[in-house]
Amino acid sequence: MKRTKALRDGALRMLSGLLLLLVTCSTLKAQNIDVSTTPEFVAPGTEHSIPLNFDLPGGGIVQLQLFDSSWNLLASQWTNVEAGSSSAAIPFAVPTDTQPGEGFIWQGLLYDSDWGRLAESFADVEVVADYVSMDSVPMQIESGSTFEIEVDYVASGDGIIQLQLFDGAWNKVASPWKNVTQGNGSSTFTIEIPANISGNDFLWQGIVYDRQWTGKYSRVVDDVVITGGSSTTQDDPLPAGEWELDWADEFEGTGEPENWYPLLGYNHEDFGSKTEKGIRWTGDTEDTAWMYSTRTGNHWLDGEGNLVLRIVADKTESNVHGRKVEAAYLLSGYPEKWIDDPDANVRWAGKFVSPKETPLYISCRVRTDQVVGHSSWFAFWLFTETRAYNDDPADGTEVDIIEIAKGDPDYMDKSFNVAHHWLQSGGSESKQFNDSSEPSSTTFVDVQDNQYHTYGLEWSTESMTCYVDGVPCYTFTENIPSDPVDMMLLLTMEFQKNAWDPNQGDGRYDGPVVSENETMREMSRVYVDFVRVYEKK
Repeated sequence: MKRTKALRDGALRMLSGLLLLLVTCSTLKAQNIDVSTTPEFVAPGTEHSIPLNFDLPGGGIVQLQLFDSSWNLLASQWTNVEAGSSSAAIPFAVPTDTQPGEGFIWQGLLYDSDWGRLAESFADVEVVADYVSMDSVPMQIESGSTFEIEVDYVASGDGIIQLQLFDGAWNKVASPWKNVTQGNGSSTFTIEIPANISGNDFLWQGIVYDRQWTGKYSRVVDDVVITGGSSTTQDDPLPAGEWELDWADEFEGTGEPENWYPLLGYNHEDFGSKTEKGIRWTGDTEDTAWMYSTRTGNHWLDGEGNLVLRIVADKTESNVHGRKVEAAYLLSGYPEKWIDDPDANVRWAGKFVSPKETPLYISCRVRTDQVVGHSSWFAFWLFTETRAYNDDPADGTEVDIIEIAKGDPDYMDKSFNVAHHWLQSGGSESKQFNDSSEPSSTTFVDVQDNQYHTYGLEWSTESMTCYVDGVPCYTFTENIPSDPVDMMLLLTMEFQKNAWDPNQGDGRYDGPVVSENETMREMSRVYVDFVRVYEKK
């Protein structure tokens, strides 16, 4: 009996020890703090609310500290917390005198209620001179909605803050921007979500630029969900039918575009040797030109999938019209030396388009909110250099798929132009899409120019139909070019004082500008996302 009792008491003591060991191990395991939610980048003078996850068996204290690369303490903040597994939001201010650099360190600390240290954790952080906070961007959005987002920023100089929304293939959904002055501040952006998009792979990008649109800081937040849309992002909605991509330029990379050539002359010698060419002479020499197409300086790839075009007034040079205007005036073709057949009509090399074999759809996705200079305009159009405006309108013509001009009259900021030009017995004529078009337009469109929009042309031998974001707007049916010999694509920024209205103004001297310094006045610029040519199957 005594032996049985002794065995029982021993078993109870062993069980009690095991329970104590399990409780002790459980308690030790529960005492931890996680700093993986701390920001990877901060800027001097910025304030944050930083969440820290923790496990704590009893009440205690959570602390967050910032050290430089030499382990000098820069700032520290703490808060009391209750027992359990939870998250504490720590209000944290980065000192304004912190010098930007790498190697800074977050330290998260967990204490009991008597400041006995229980656990700690570390994470790297970089202090940057320019910064935009992404803490307030929504992670779940409903398609078709419009909302405002306020973001905090730090700019080391006067610059630009931009907030962009992309789909998973980096097609832009929204891309508003604002000018800001040096220092800390906040900007509110209005974001409109198209009704036809949805998915779980969208992403936000916040960017700080200087006034010349050179990137200073960029931050991306991914895994953004858009619900309620009928399909994924349609960055290039096509007309009805089956279409196959024939040619495209997505404008990837940096530097000069490979498929576009500035107009520098109508023969290969001029093209190879000249640095500029006057456009739209009013007299017998190039000194009477309203603008000059330049070899470089006014068009480039920005490294973010865009071709940038701009037009500037040179304050250091003048011609008969006043300040000299230099522009991006790009063609998909260039004059090439020919030997075998000097009588041939095709005297240009590059990309040409014709609907003779199959109907085409030609599209361009572009943002035009910086077309602001009076009497300047952006155009995406087609033109044949060697057989334009002859006696047979089917051989060659000019087609303006989209022209967007700005100026003083109110209507200049609220309209755009598409036109089909040809030669009749009375001279050059133009059929245009506007509120008095005959036949009338099928629909009118409302676009916000701080967003990207796709302008397209469906072209067969019998008709031309203009599209905006996949919506057909106007159809031409007369004198359609059925087999042009060397019809090229053009992307141009253009200028002519009062070209669109007698009171349009002179952007070389007055009106809004993109940027300005002692030597030049940048009147307007655009961002082209892509140009594509499809063939109908």
